[in-house]
Amino acid sequence: MSRRDVLAGAQTGTGKTAAFTLPMLHLLSKSNGQHRSPRCLMLTPTRELAAQVGESVRTYPITI
Repeated sequence: MSRRDVLAGAQTGTGKTAAFTLPMLHLLSKSNGQHRSPRCLMLTPTRELAAQVGESVRTYPITI
């Protein structure tokens, strides 16, 4: 991936969260772990959606 902005739209349950989160987790897993500040930020329009995204991300494997 070229690490550029992506805009996607699709119906609920089609894997949008995984589509942007798994490549991000893959990139983060390659770093040396020496960072003290946040290295990514996911923005959502509502708290409810933030909770849903958080639940989804927690189900993904830790080692990618």
